[in-house]
Amino acid sequence: MSLTLTSAFTEKTVLKENWIFRLYYDDESASDFFGVSYYDTVVEDVDYKGCVLNKATIRESINLETSTAKTSNVSLTLANFIDNTGNQFSKRLFNATNKYINRKVEILIQPDDELYEDNCILIYTGRLEQISHNQDKIYLSIIAKRPWDKISIPSTKTSSSDNDNIYFPVSYGDFEENNAGAGENKKLRPIPFAQTMHDGKVFATSIEASTNNSSEAHLYNRNKDLFLKVEQTSTNSVSKLGGFITEVRDNGVRYINMRPFEPRDSDSGSPFNGESGSAVFSNDENAIDGDSTSFATTSFSISGASGLIVNRYMYLNMPQLDFGSIIDHSSSMKVYVSYKIENFANSGNVKLRVKYEGDSPSSNDNTDAVLIATHTGNTDVTSEGRIFVDTSSYPNYILVKVTATETSTGGQTFSCNVSISDVYLQVLFDDSVETFKDIDMAYTGEDGLKDNGWNSNNPITEIHEAHRDLLTRFTSYSGTPQNWSSGLNINSVRNWKIRYWVLESTPLINVLEKLQYEGGFIGRFDGQGRFQYIFIPDSPSASETLGKDDVSDIRISLTPINNLITKMDIEYEKHPAESKYLSSASSTSANDSSLLNNYNIASDENVKRITLDAYCSPTINTSRGNESDKNDCFYRYYDHILGQPRLIVELTVINPKYLGLDVGDFIAYNDTELLPFAGSTGWDDYVFIITDVNRSVGSLKITIRDIKNG
Repeated sequence: MSLTLTSAFTEKTVLKENWIFRLYYDDESASDFFGVSYYDTVVEDVDYKGCVLNKATIRESINLETSTAKTSNVSLTLANFIDNTGNQFSKRLFNATNKYINRKVEILIQPDDELYEDNCILIYTGRLEQISHNQDKIYLSIIAKRPWDKISIPSTKTSSSDNDNIYFPVSYGDFEENNAGAGENKKLRPIPFAQTMHDGKVFATSIEASTNNSSEAHLYNRNKDLFLKVEQTSTNSVSKLGGFITEVRDNGVRYINMRPFEPRDSDSGSPFNGESGSAVFSNDENAIDGDSTSFATTSFSISGASGLIVNRYMYLNMPQLDFGSIIDHSSSMKVYVSYKIENFANSGNVKLRVKYEGDSPSSNDNTDAVLIATHTGNTDVTSEGRIFVDTSSYPNYILVKVTATETSTGGQTFSCNVSISDVYLQVLFDDSVETFKDIDMAYTGEDGLKDNGWNSNNPITEIHEAHRDLLTRFTSYSGTPQNWSSGLNINSVRNWKIRYWVLESTPLINVLEKLQYEGGFIGRFDGQGRFQYIFIPDSPSASETLGKDDVSDIRISLTPINNLITKMDIEYEKHPAESKYLSSASSTSANDSSLLNNYNIASDENVKRITLDAYCSPTINTSRGNESDKNDCFYRYYDHILGQPRLIVELTVINPKYLGLDVGDFIAYNDTELLPFAGSTGWDDYVFIITDVNRSVGSLKITIRDIKNG
């Protein structure tokens, strides 16, 4: 968004321009500054000493490819004049009564010697970093002042604990706990060990209280890639040790659902192989694949005397339990069967039994088999039965037996269909003392931080929301950024979701820039101190159109071929415990073959491999899509920037009404004499974004890059 200009700029075609510099001291109050400029001048009855000898330059830029913004430092050379105290000015700046080092510096443009500040424009805010001088000159080094300077997160450490060097994590996103025994869900986040208790451990969970009552700890089984929820743990995080913690007791007692790894019905070792009168399920592997929508099936059709019985069997091989110790408890060693019975016709019943190991019962002998349910009609349920009490052993096989009995008295045919979607054994176990002692990380489904008041303390689930919260939570910034809910309206346009955590002290700017890249936007402060979000909308339009009379020194080029990306291999949804990702996409430009041919690029060149630690959705597309789809996902946004050559135009702005142009502005250009390239019909179809601004007194040079060319 352009800098705000006054009529002193917009209503003139020729402008005398002076820069004034305010060197603040002490507490930086409104009047605590010394003013210097290129020549002696007065603004609001304040004298500005004309002692600046060099032509100061301010450069601001944005990088669309990395979604970063930069503001240059400024170097000033002043005459070391004799001030009103009779001393050289250098004596006032260093080690005197007023302290200037590390204080604010403001640079303003004064048009046509205007006497009032309202007619001047602020173009830069920095802080004085270094002073040096000799007999004749003073050299000032001014760096851009930003509220995230010298801030790292997380910053809250455990206190009064065994280990006071553990940070309470900063995390954002919608996380999800696992049900007891089921560890496949990986939408969790790590929480580090902080304290030993007499009967367990304490883990540092967050800098704030639980937001979704799901603070239970999970422990990771690396061999099976499962996150198993601990039984003796906190539902809500507890305020202790300087933050909020989750406790784990009793050596991490937890359930695991052990799913059979293969059917054994056709195995030569199966008691059903070739057995007379036995019958098995069709597609029995569907009952153990973990997919609730696939089924092992069988059907019954029984005619004859009442009481006639038909059996169906499912004999399953179990994997070994190669960790922990089984706990003898009434809830342990239960077989769970999820099934449905359909098309139940006439009189009869269906009984489901489960059995631990051993041979199959003979046709109607149910010795040691546990009845889990009896049905006389259609149903869709999960039933369970504890198959044995002695937990000193673990089953090698599990038998599921379904018995259908015809009970009519009129010679009717009893029929039904039985479908089984899931079979597993739930085991309660704990770790050995030695194994539990070595655990230094647990995992939780507790949601990340809510906003800290700027959005009524609502949950943060999107990348741009987390970025704004980091600014308002950890810096002095407050207020609503430009282009948040108006203008580009990032809060409405973007729905890119986040699951992200920071465990170790990290410079805040590094975290902000990571979220900017993965969220496809740029956050920056403009020269007037306003924070703004910049990104390319689906349908960009120009706010200003410059003509040949408004500019000079035009130079046209294309983005370098080395920057052209024809394919992106993207990994996203970071695994909570491993250095890997849960989702991936190999995304290729729709005109990939044309790009390769036109620019002599080999098929294995210009391929970019990307890992995203915070981005978790939307699903990343593998094709380019239309111009209007660029904000659909990470790939489509950056493919629009990197997937084809883009026009670059450098020019100098000479019309004073456009001196407010700034990086991130969308503009058009119109010139009937100079065409963009050979064969072009003109500039009408182009929209550009300003990527570089270079200001010095009396000069504004800009670089623009096309974001729409048709």
